[in-house]
Amino acid sequence: MIESIASSDHVASTSLRVGIGFSPQPDAVWSVVQAAAIARSRFGAGKPHLAFVLTTRTPTGDVVAAVQTEIGPVALAGGATSGLFTEHGLERTGSVVICLGNADGATSGTVMAPGHDLAEAGQMAARVMAREGMPARDFLEPWRRLMGPKMRTVCGVQSGPAVFADRGARSPLASVACLEGPYATGLGYADAAGAEGAAADAQSLIHGSIDATRTAMKRLDGQPARLVLVMESEARLRALGDEAAEEWAAIRTEAGDASTCVGWLSEHVAAYGRGVRPVDAEGALVVVAIGDITRGSTAAE
Repeated sequence: MIESIASSDHVASTSLRVGIGFSPQPDAVWSVVQAAAIARSRFGAGKPHLAFVLTTRTPTGDVVAAVQTEIGPVALAGGATSGLFTEHGLERTGSVVICLGNADGATSGTVMAPGHDLAEAGQMAARVMAREGMPARDFLEPWRRLMGPKMRTVCGVQSGPAVFADRGARSPLASVACLEGPYATGLGYADAAGAEGAAADAQSLIHGSIDATRTAMKRLDGQPARLVLVMESEARLRALGDEAAEEWAAIRTEAGDASTCVGWLSEHVAAYGRGVRPVDAEGALVVVAIGDITRGSTAAE
């Protein structure tokens, strides 16, 4: 299972609308229902254009119907994860639902595409997205070729089941959420390499995560981040050991109190965008910050 979120930058002013809900319930469908209800209430008036769903348990029921009962006929993407990062820290049980909306009515959408491998699944997903408007880099490279050089993308590879797929669907599957609109986006990346290629210690990893968050925020040119998403590899979390909570606290501090910050664990993570290229690196972390741009200005390429 691979999941990703992509965004493009344009010229205009906007207010990206975000609503996030978390439920610690152990039953996947019930926790998704609760998280979706919270996200919808925090989103406010109007309709979300898409919802991103992450859950730590394999659903036994129809997750799509559960989410749409609370939110309405919204496009969905997401998958299963071994852990979620919320304002309370790392959660091993529960679900997160992220509602996103475009104030200017720009198109957004989701797609799930199968393939014999990640490259084929990513290529199929890109073709569908283009018509409609396991290293992680195996997904990113064919996706990038079809979607163009300005599409900023982050992705994570999961071994869990595809939350929204039919029971008989073949694997791998690419579950993609594509957010279009006049937004500023910033990417930050860190791996676990220390001096002269040696593995970094916990404090070095934390500093690397801070730098990645700072880089992502810097791309917003002083605008506050409406949403900060963090995708962390499980290898990095293991390397942090008892200092994992310190890393998440440092990331949230760097993102700022005005920013909504949430994340999840993946087996492998990668990103493609300004200053970030997909590489196969153990213990990687990706930070994506999304915020408004001022009318008449152009977000950095």
